[in-house]
Amino acid sequence: MTLQLIKLGPLAVSRLGFGTLSLSPLQSSLAVDQGAELLCYAWHKGINFWDTAQIYENYPVLRAAIRRLPAQPVIASKTYAYTAEAAETAVNEARRELGVDVLDMMMLHEQTALTLPGHQEALDWLANARERGVIRAVGVSTHSVACVLAATEFPEIDVIHPLYNMQGVGIHDGSPADMAAAITAAKARGKGIYAMKVLGGGTLYRRAREAIGHVLSQPWLDSAVIGMATTAEIDYNVALFEGLDPDADTVRQVRGRRRSLHRADWCEGCGKCVQACGQGALVLEDGKVRVREELCVLCGYCSRQCELMCLKIF
Repeated sequence: MTLQLIKLGPLAVSRLGFGTLSLSPLQSSLAVDQGAELLCYAWHKGINFWDTAQIYENYPVLRAAIRRLPAQPVIASKTYAYTAEAAETAVNEARRELGVDVLDMMMLHEQTALTLPGHQEALDWLANARERGVIRAVGVSTHSVACVLAATEFPEIDVIHPLYNMQGVGIHDGSPADMAAAITAAKARGKGIYAMKVLGGGTLYRRAREAIGHVLSQPWLDSAVIGMATTAEIDYNVALFEGLDPDADTVRQVRGRRRSLHRADWCEGCGKCVQACGQGALVLEDGKVRVREELCVLCGYCSRQCELMCLKIF
C-alpha cells in the first residue's frame, strides 16, 4: 500500500505522518532497534514523513531507521531556540545526530502569539539557513488559535503545525471551529499545514475512525501526524487515511492494546483535571497530579482541561 504524496510547503510528504513522540523516552521504553523497526515498517507502508523534536531525545532511533532504508524520509524537527546561536546549535545537532546533510524542516516549538515575536532572531537564522540550503523549510508548532493567525503574517514561515481535533482537546484559546477558521486563513496565505493531536493525545482512541475522518474532511489539511507504537496501529491508520476499512484482526489488536493515562513531568498542579474527573482517579500530590490507575476508565475528560497537554493516553 502506498500513500499518495502531497505538497507541504516546499516538501513532498505522505498525508499521514509518523509522530515520533511515541518512540521517545517521554512516552516509550522501546529500545533503539525496536523503534527503528517500527519506523521502517511505516516507511514501507508509505509513511515517508516523520515528526520529531529536540526535547524528544529520539534522534538515535530515527538515525537507525534511516540507515536501513533505501531512500531518506522527510524529517521535521522542532526547537525552543530564541537566539541565532541556539537555532544554529539545534539545526546542527539534528543534522549530526540524524546523519543527514540537509534537514528538511526545523520548527519553532509550541509557540503562542506572545512568544513568537520574541523568537525573531532564531526565525531569521532559520530563514537564512533555508536560503543557504542547510534546511529546506521553516515552521512553527502551536496549540493556539491566535498563534496560527500571528504566524500567517511571518513571511519567514513556510509551514504551520497546529493542534486540531474534532473535540478541541488541547486548544488553548478557542473551539475547533475557531482553529479551523484560523488555519483556513493561513492556508489562503500559502502556508503549508500539518495537524497534530488529531486523536487528542490518545484520548479519542475509542473514536479513532470518526476523529481521523473528521480531520481528513478539512479542506485546509495537507498532512497530519499521529503517534504509533505498534505495527497494528500503523496498519489501522494507513487504512483509514486510504479510505479503507482496517481488517478485523488489525482492529482487534488496536482496540485490545492495554492503555493507560500518563502524566507528563511538566505538570504544574493547577488541579483543573482533578475537578473534571468523575471517577476520583486523579489526586494532587507534591504539586503534581497522580493517576490512580485502579479508578481510571480512560475517558479522556481530564485531558480536555489541561492547557499544557500533560495528560495523555497511550
